[in-house]
Amino acid sequence: MELKHYMDQHERILEELNVLKALCKKRDLEQEAAEIALHINSLAGKLKIHLSSEDQYLYPSFLQSNDNKLVTMANEYQKEMGNLMSVFTEFKEGFNTKFKIMAEKDRFYIEADKIIRAIEMRMQKEENGLYRLVK
Repeated sequence: MELKHYMDQHERILEELNVLKALCKKRDLEQEAAEIALHINSLAGKLKIHLSSEDQYLYPSFLQSNDNKLVTMANEYQKEMGNLMSVFTEFKEGFNTKFKIMAEKDRFYIEADKIIRAIEMRMQKEENGLYRLVK
């Protein structure tokens, strides 16, 4: 199975996450909130495409494999990380505009940190675990 497509998507998602982290690190929402909102929306599109593709094509092919370890790991990953899109969607809907970010500055930083770490962790886990079984 060719995983290059999924790895490329991970790279693009990671680029967005890095931009968001850099903007948040500045701790200047008055200046950065509009750009942060732009990158949240961009990340949302990339994540939606990536996770939909994984759910429709990648994970079903893993689950049909003759490799029991791959099937077991794919099942575990789906259960463990299956709600990532809904969690991200809740984050996005709460902070996808400058005004929403500015209205809840402290909560924004907490939630942004949580969702960024969750996405990074999922991608790392896939790349270092599941994807390595297929290569």
